Amino acid sequence: MAELRIQPKKSSPSPWLLVALAVLVLGAAAYFYLRPDPADEPAPAVTTVASTPADTLAPDSPAAEARATPPAGDSLETSPPLGSASPSRAELLALAPQLTQLTDRADLRDDATIREQRDNFTSATARLEDNDPAASLRPGLVAAANLLLAVQQKGYPNLETEANALTLQASELSGRDNSSAEQAKNHAYLKQVANLLNTMSYPAKDVL
Repeated sequence: MAELRIQPKKSSPSPWLLVALAVLVLGAAAYFYLRPDPADEPAPAVTTVASTPADTLAPDSPAAEARATPPAGDSLETSPPLGSASPSRAELLALAPQLTQLTDRADLRDDATIREQRDNFTSATARLEDNDPAASLRPGLVAAANLLLAVQQKGYPNLETEANALTLQASELSGRDNSSAEQAKNHAYLKQVANLLNTMSYPAKDVL
C-alpha cells in the first residue's frame, strides 16, 4: 500500500502588508508626478541700486561735501581779469592826462621823438580806458617811462640818471596786477613816475 506525503499548508501573506506596499507605491508615484518643475519656478528678483546724481544729494550731507571739494593739488589758481578793479590801472590812467599835457608844452611839443612816444603811450592806455579784460598793464607802464625819457633827453640833462633808472624799473614789470606783491611793485614804479613827472613840470632852468 502506497505511502502519502502530507505537506503543511503555506500561510498567505498578511493583507496589511500588501496595503502598506500599495500606499508606498502610490505615494512615490504622486511625488514624482506632482512635484514642481525647476524650469517653471520664477527667477529671483534682482535689486539694483541706482547711483544718486550729485545734484540730488542733500546740500549739507557728507557725500555732497566730498563731491564738492576737489582733491588736494588739483585746484587751479586762476587770475582774475585786469578790469576796473586793478589799483595800478587806476593809478596809471590818473597820471595819463598829466603826461600828455606835459608834451603840449611849447618847448617840448615840436620834438619828433616826444610826439612819437606820446602816441605810443596814448595807444597803450586806450585799451585800458576801454576796460578791455585782455589788456595788459605793461605796454602802458613801459610807454610812460619812455615818454619821460624822451622829455628828459630834450630838456632835462640833469635828470638822466633818474630817467634811465625808471626805464630799467619798467622793463622788470610783468604787467600783471593780481597779487599783493605785483600791486606793490607797480605802485612803487608809478610813484617814481609821478615824482619824475612832478619834477619835469617845472622849467628845465629851475631843476637842479
